[in-house]
Amino acid sequence: MKRILADGIFLLHSIVAFTVLFGWIWPQFWYLYMATLAVAFISEWYLGCCFLSKWEFYLRKAMNKKIKYEYNFTAYYVYLFTGRTPNLHFIKRAALIFLGSSLAINLYFHFLY
Repeated sequence: MKRILADGIFLLHSIVAFTVLFGWIWPQFWYLYMATLAVAFISEWYLGCCFLSKWEFYLRKAMNKKIKYEYNFTAYYVYLFTGRTPNLHFIKRAALIFLGSSLAINLYFHFLY
């Protein structure tokens, strides 16, 4: 049951990541896109990671105590697929800069341009 739930959270997290990266393509979903950006930015800023990551890997660690995970979705799956560990500090900074910039740019063009 924990694996199914963890895999479901992974799928949801992948959809959220896709929305963050490409949500601007569909203007009819602008409010959903902005809400997703805002929640992701606040989660990254306040928790230092996405809350979905914490939830997913809480479940994965409950199933396998040997999993080494520092609550970063991107870093973990890059390592899993490539065998290389990316710089966690860089990923966290890049996420905050990307999310904050995306919010600012979208708000500017929606309300001020």
